[in-house]
Amino acid sequence: MFGLETVESILLVLLLLVIGIGINRWIGRRKVVRIYIGLDHITPVDVQVRAHDLIEAGKFRGAVELIRKESQVSRRTAVEAAQVLRDGGILPGFPVFDDGDLSTRVRKLIKAGNRKEAVFLVRSTEDMSQSEAEAFVDSLSREPNA
Repeated sequence: MFGLETVESILLVLLLLVIGIGINRWIGRRKVVRIYIGLDHITPVDVQVRAHDLIEAGKFRGAVELIRKESQVSRRTAVEAAQVLRDGGILPGFPVFDDGDLSTRVRKLIKAGNRKEAVFLVRSTEDMSQSEAEAFVDSLSREPNA
């Protein structure tokens, strides 16, 4: 074959086979869709409440450290999260699937004396404004079974 000896021909065929398999696998990998979901700004509601309390007390750095430690994010991400809280915003919390509906969870928080956490939970779950969330929490707290 092409003036090559038998051993050289076998080695050439093996080389071409290895190259062909490599190209085939490379093409196959390129068809796979890779999705990256950044979890940087997901912060549990109770951490948001404690961080907000620190911010209200004038302890912005303490809030950053709390978010950084509890949410296990970088300092830069923790500063961004604290700035959102300082500006009156909220961050997405971890979804909870086994605690019943929102009203039940809010009632539990009210009963435990955690009204602020209930407001944060409503705001992060239902995308409500501060006043709408407070009105919702207040309406549930006025119910006789709350």
